[in-house]
Amino acid sequence: MAVACSAAALAVGVAIAGPAASAVANSVTSHDVADRGTPTPEDFTDPDQSMIDESIVDLDPGIDDLDKGIEDLESTEVSGDSTVVTLDTDILFGFDSAELSDAAKKKIADLVKDLPTDSEIIVGGHTDSKGEDDYNKKLSEDRAEAVAEVLTAENKDLDVTAKGYGESEPVAANEKGGEDDPEGRAKNRRVEIRYNG
Repeated sequence: MAVACSAAALAVGVAIAGPAASAVANSVTSHDVADRGTPTPEDFTDPDQSMIDESIVDLDPGIDDLDKGIEDLESTEVSGDSTVVTLDTDILFGFDSAELSDAAKKKIADLVKDLPTDSEIIVGGHTDSKGEDDYNKKLSEDRAEAVAEVLTAENKDLDVTAKGYGESEPVAANEKGGEDDPEGRAKNRRVEIRYNG
């Protein structure tokens, strides 16, 4: 596909450039083109399957499976008897939403096996500083509740409480030097699962 586009671009380039370019193009033989490894339009008139297979290339080798990011959903920090699992809300939820994707629900459900049934579990929602305080508090409550619902659906024996903190407990600066700090704000948008044990 990319090779075919190159041939089309070559043909368009000759047409747009006009007679001077056409004269140069006419002075280049097919042997010259073959020596450069550049395909000519004749290369695409009757390709066999091997030519088609060879022409297929990865458009962007940097793109991985789109669900892979869900694997990096959480980080866990243990301090003494206290454990905090921090979930990245940018992966869990869409912008301005408290609706979990199916992949996020599955990943949260996978966390249940590590949660103690003999300890209170607090699910806390947090936002960045964009927007009104009341709105952020409600959004954080809704997000915490969505995560808590998945946890209790997986194990009814869990003692889970959902709380929304809005922007009141940042873990990073929302601004640097008076300027917006998108990286800091992203760290503040989170849901934490806290428990002892």
